[in-house]
Amino acid sequence: MRQIGRYQILSELGRGAMGVVYRALDPSLGRTVAIKTIRLSELVDSTERARLRDRLLREAQSAGMLSHPNIVTIYDIAEEGDLTYVAMEFIDGSTLEAFLAANVPDRRLVIDILHQSAAALDYAHTRGVVHRDVKPANIMLHEGRTAKIADFGVARIQSAQMTLGSALMGTPNYMAPEQVHGGAVDGRADQFSLAVIAYELLTGEKPFTAESIPSLVFKIAHEDPAPPQRLNPTLGWPVETVLRRALAKHPADRYPTCSEFVTALENACNTSKDWKPLPSGASQSLPTMAGPSARIEPAPPITPPALPTAGEPRPESRLLRFARMTAVVVLTIGLIAFAITGARRILSPRPQDVAVTPAPLPQQVQPNAIPPPQAAPQPSTSPTGAATPEPGPSQAEPAKPEQAKPEPSGEAPVEPVKPPLPERLVPRRTEKPVSDEPQPVRFVTSPPSGTVTVDGRSDQSCTAPCRLTLSPGRHSMSAVVAGHRRGLQIFEVPRDQDVFIHLERSVGTLTVRSDPAGASITINGNARSEKTPAAITLPVGRYSLEVAKEGFKKDVSEIEIRDSAITNINVDWTSR
Repeated sequence: MRQIGRYQILSELGRGAMGVVYRALDPSLGRTVAIKTIRLSELVDSTERARLRDRLLREAQSAGMLSHPNIVTIYDIAEEGDLTYVAMEFIDGSTLEAFLAANVPDRRLVIDILHQSAAALDYAHTRGVVHRDVKPANIMLHEGRTAKIADFGVARIQSAQMTLGSALMGTPNYMAPEQVHGGAVDGRADQFSLAVIAYELLTGEKPFTAESIPSLVFKIAHEDPAPPQRLNPTLGWPVETVLRRALAKHPADRYPTCSEFVTALENACNTSKDWKPLPSGASQSLPTMAGPSARIEPAPPITPPALPTAGEPRPESRLLRFARMTAVVVLTIGLIAFAITGARRILSPRPQDVAVTPAPLPQQVQPNAIPPPQAAPQPSTSPTGAATPEPGPSQAEPAKPEQAKPEPSGEAPVEPVKPPLPERLVPRRTEKPVSDEPQPVRFVTSPPSGTVTVDGRSDQSCTAPCRLTLSPGRHSMSAVVAGHRRGLQIFEVPRDQDVFIHLERSVGTLTVRSDPAGASITINGNARSEKTPAAITLPVGRYSLEVAKEGFKKDVSEIEIRDSAITNINVDWTSR
């Protein structure tokens, strides 16, 4: 193909599930563009094809209004025969997916990519546009540093096509639970996808993997991923806390915005001084693994193994053979140890079966006295005058009572000495597992400078990051930062040496509508980019609101934004 519409094809950039991406030249402007073709003609149902075509045009038009440095700009959308194509900004670089396959990103680049992607997504969400297919293949890296999210407006058509027919176009590794169930989505679905990318950037592994689409969908909807610090030991436990919230199954449990999630994640990562991201697949070679092909992931449901294709090795069979051999060796060692222990118990005398004869204590021997050749008492004499040896520990029959009694003498009776127990029967002194001494505990809040109070006591308070010396046991803490919601957490000393808590910003939502629509909005003298109708997230407090439209009298009002509340303003000029 040499030309699409007015665009001259220069080369092919890649192929996707819906079509081909070309590098092309726009001769009218002399600029290089990227052309993405979309094969709606492959849909057999003409009604569905027309519906998706109309939706594609509407979505692309909405995406074309997005102007952000971290969003790939859409220039044009048109049709040529049965082919629908979108002309967009050409990015001098590769996708994040291709970059990760060939490079190991440094920690600064990881945080930059996440911050830039979050800013782009939040910008689109405030304008009512949800991406729906955020994944490394849709994040471009311009000159290796600047993240630009592609396919706004096209992703909704892709996600719609994924449910058509019996086949899925692609795998939903990065989709939110509400997406895989076909429910309504908003910006928090994109946040879930961004959290999946963050998990993969930090650990080198996807949080949800399976051999089949049904198993993958089940994991996304019902299972939690492995703790990231288990895959990447350089990460601290606060990272798991932040990712667990962004990967919550219910949208309401996630962060209000993508930027708040990434800020919390950056603070959590920085609690570990030497943290670093891992390259793709690096966790498979950790020494704690069971074998070279093992992966630290939640155990998948037990299913019959799939038949391998011709010539393809089966890593599962090698792993099973290794596990089987390990089990046999462990079982054999256990049986041998059990047999030896049993034999020792049978052959070793029990304390109550040992005949004890009186003997002088070692400390009763005089310092200058020469001990007799034998420490044991003199043997008893039989009626015939022959000496009878005392029964030893190796004799099977117990000593008779009269033989166990000492011979009468003029000396004071001496307490019998019990023979020492065998070493295996000597009780060991157990040491205290936990110290009773107070332990220092470090407190970190996000954002920093939070006022931390432990157990509600004013004498156990500090400004984070800080340390307090606390007694062992369970404690409760509260953290307060101006403009944020109060945070509460339970911890235990000395188990928890570092306590991290993220505080949510106290915000509310302002919705502004007008009739007619399209009015400008000014808050506290600052003009907003949104036009009515609009939903704006603001910190709690009082504001001055101005709604203006040419030809109508400006509407001025005082509003108060409350935490987690929605304030509705409706300006109806037609009724005045």
